[in-house]
Amino acid sequence: MLKIFNKKHLSALLALLVLNTASSLTAEEYYYPNDSFYPDDSFSAEDCCLTSCQTKCNRFYIGAFGGGLYSNSVEIIQMGTALFLEAQGGPLAVDARGRTDKNSAGFGGIQLGYELAANPCNFGCSGWGLTPGVEFEAFWYRHTKKGDLLNPTDRLDEHDFLDTFPMRMGLYLFNGTLSLNNCCFGNFTPYIGGGFGPARISIRNADSLQVAPLEAGINHFNSNTSNSTWTVAAQAKVGVRYNFLCRFHVFAEYRYVFVDSSNYILGSTIYPTHAPTTIWNVNIKNINYNAFALGLQFDL
Repeated sequence: MLKIFNKKHLSALLALLVLNTASSLTAEEYYYPNDSFYPDDSFSAEDCCLTSCQTKCNRFYIGAFGGGLYSNSVEIIQMGTALFLEAQGGPLAVDARGRTDKNSAGFGGIQLGYELAANPCNFGCSGWGLTPGVEFEAFWYRHTKKGDLLNPTDRLDEHDFLDTFPMRMGLYLFNGTLSLNNCCFGNFTPYIGGGFGPARISIRNADSLQVAPLEAGINHFNSNTSNSTWTVAAQAKVGVRYNFLCRFHVFAEYRYVFVDSSNYILGSTIYPTHAPTTIWNVNIKNINYNAFALGLQFDL
C-alpha cells in the first residue's frame, strides 16, 4: 500500500508541475513589460534607422579656407636662338634645361557647395551612411620658381643660365565629395573629395641671367618679362569637419594638387652690347603640391 500511495502522489505532483510550467510560458509569451523594448509588427526597419541617428537636411554652404602648400622640383626648358654674326660663328641655338628648387607658399580660397542629407539607412540599421556632394572651389597663391639651366653646345665650354619666374596662380576646381556619417563620430564628419578644372598662371618680371660665361646685368627676357597662360589642374583631398552652433563647420584637410605643364613666350634679348635673340619659349613641366588647409563653412 505504501508503494502505491507514493506512486500516486508522485504522479500528481509531476502533473501539477507540468501545468504550472506551461502556464508560465504562456504568460511570458504574451507579456510585454516595456512596449518600447518589445516593438510591435508596425515598427519598420526604416523607423529603426531614423532613431539610430539624428537626420540632417540637405546643406547648401559657402566657405573660406587657407593654408600652406609645398611643391616638388620642376623641370624647365628655355628655347631660343642667339643671332650672332657669321664672323662670330653664326646663330647659336639654345635649348637649356634644368630643374627648380623645391619651395613652399601660402594659399587662400573660397568654396560653394551642396551636400545631400545624411542618410544612416545606406547600410541598413548599422548607423553608417555615405553622403555625396558637389562643390566649386577657387584658390590663389603666388610663389617663385628658380633654377639652373644648362645648354649643351660645342661652341662654349659652358653655357648656363639662372632663371627666375615669379608666378601668380589661380585654380578653379569642380569637386565631388563623399562624407562618412555615424553616430559615434558626434559632431565630427570625415570626408574625401576630388576634382579638376582650369588654372590661370601669370609670370611677372621673369629673369634669365647667363652665369657661365657670366653676363652681369643682362636679363635675356628684357624686352618682355611677363606672360600668362591657361592650363589644367586637379586635386584629391581628405579631411574632417566639426559642426558647431548648428550652421557652422570648421574643417582641416590634406590636399594633393596637380598643375599640368604650361608654356610661355617671353621677350627677346635687346641690349646694345649683346647679340640680339629671338623670342624665348619657356616650358614649365607638371607641378605637384602637398597642401594642408584649415577652413570655415556656413550653411545657408
